[in-house]
Amino acid sequence: MNGRTWVRHATVCLTMAGLVSCGTHEAPERDESVTGAIEAARSEVAAAGSARIEATSSTGTSLSSRSVGVLRWSGGLRGTLRVTTTGGSMASTTRLMGGSPSQSRFLPDAYYTRMTDKFAALSDGKHWIRYPYDSGADLSPTVSLKLLLSSGNAREVGPETVRGVRATHYTGSAHGQRVDVWIDRGDRLVKRVQRADTASGAFCGTVHYADYGARASAERPPSRDTVDFKDVVDRKPAA
Repeated sequence: MNGRTWVRHATVCLTMAGLVSCGTHEAPERDESVTGAIEAARSEVAAAGSARIEATSSTGTSLSSRSVGVLRWSGGLRGTLRVTTTGGSMASTTRLMGGSPSQSRFLPDAYYTRMTDKFAALSDGKHWIRYPYDSGADLSPTVSLKLLLSSGNAREVGPETVRGVRATHYTGSAHGQRVDVWIDRGDRLVKRVQRADTASGAFCGTVHYADYGARASAERPPSRDTVDFKDVVDRKPAA
């Protein structure tokens, strides 16, 4: 497998898989009680500004991963996540080139993933990949709540317990994704699951949120040790 092919696949694991959602649009008529509960959660999450997260994701049989850390979304994205490859057909190559665990650092203008010495040997000695955010990207957990509100079919499933916390489960589908959220009695999002079919197989991302307001930090990697993702993808494999 050449470097270009590997990077396309490994991005699924070494970026913030499961934490990114697509944009939304205004929805048709909705259940007002459900809408009110989700809107309250969106306001509470936005006001909190940060949280400790634990995320797992899988894409088909290619890769699965677990990410933990603190992420801030108020005043610009910032945070550091520890990413561990947990399985899949690409796991061995991903661990070789990206490391396991690896580290992703999120800053307002871009995010960075730390790679191994093996990768650096193929990239002019550079260990970090810089990824620009998609123009419509929103990594705040409020985006999942917006997506659910936009569905027009959000409904209450009922009360459940998430890691010892009493919460209400809501579900809906929009833009080819199924979204499930669990909101506690303080209007805080405590769990989110998104599922979608992709070209690489069925995607499932689960995120648990805790310790709202936790301090998040991330340092920008040295520019001399950083390569842009586009340059990695565009680089022709060695003959």
